[in-house]
Amino acid sequence: MSIGSYARFQGTPAHESEGLAATWWHRAANMITAYSEGVAGSVLHRAGNADEYFLWALFTPCEVSAGGETVSVPPGSVVIVPPGESSVRFAAAGALWRGFTSLNDDLLQQAPNSREYAQRPAGVAPVQAWPMPPGGYRIRVYNLDDTPPGKPHCYVHRTSMTSLGWPVATTPRAVDAMSPHTHDDFEQVSIIHSGTMVHHMRRAWSRNLSEWLPDEHEILTAPAVAISKPPDIHTTQAITAGERVGLIDFFAPVRWDFSAIDGMVVNRAEYPMLARQPKSYAVAATVYAAGDPRAALNRPPQRG
Repeated sequence: MSIGSYARFQGTPAHESEGLAATWWHRAANMITAYSEGVAGSVLHRAGNADEYFLWALFTPCEVSAGGETVSVPPGSVVIVPPGESSVRFAAAGALWRGFTSLNDDLLQQAPNSREYAQRPAGVAPVQAWPMPPGGYRIRVYNLDDTPPGKPHCYVHRTSMTSLGWPVATTPRAVDAMSPHTHDDFEQVSIIHSGTMVHHMRRAWSRNLSEWLPDEHEILTAPAVAISKPPDIHTTQAITAGERVGLIDFFAPVRWDFSAIDGMVVNRAEYPMLARQPKSYAVAATVYAAGDPRAALNRPPQRG
């Protein structure tokens, strides 16, 4: 048993072939990620997606068709593709990432790690759709260069959120500037798109010693995926120097905490927030036994 869930795609056979495109899959409770490699003219097709999905075209140009329109997408873009039928055509040889939610039942078994989720993890909030965008569904293309360096590159649609660093770093973060944190009731999918990183994971001790697990320090070279589950402590450390090293964070449902930060979400004006904060599904981190007078000190995991 491991704390996190990891996928290393480099040097492994593709899970699916679609014409000249090859795709690898990995899933969490609420999210399914797809990494695809193709040549110019390769097409990735979705017959009828249940909700919107993210397309990360960081280094490869492509063309997206959906809802009766076709849009050219330059490298350095995050795309929101509307529900229903859609296709993504490679305009040059390269790689693309897509992020779907568990509202798409047909994708849940695509990932080889589906058995990890035969039972839903405790304390993970379900996918809940936020209000409709006032302008309705359409292909939305966000050029990452339009956001000034140093500002958040965080985007939402109705059922999920993504956040990433841009421009992509070429030097590791200082070892005294790590960011270990936890999440109270949602998983985090970390997509390593460039370079090599170490994903550090720690699980809090329960009262049952047999459940204790050693810390994890998983080395992941792009393309790869690491999934952190609540309320495990996690952080990712870049170790590549002199060339691109970076990741994409992917969440479902939409994070309320990020959404409530003024200026955090680039496309906030296009996607209204819920009227009130969703209820928490966090599982209490028990420290004292129920019959212990100190049990009143028990608290749910801290929001991070």
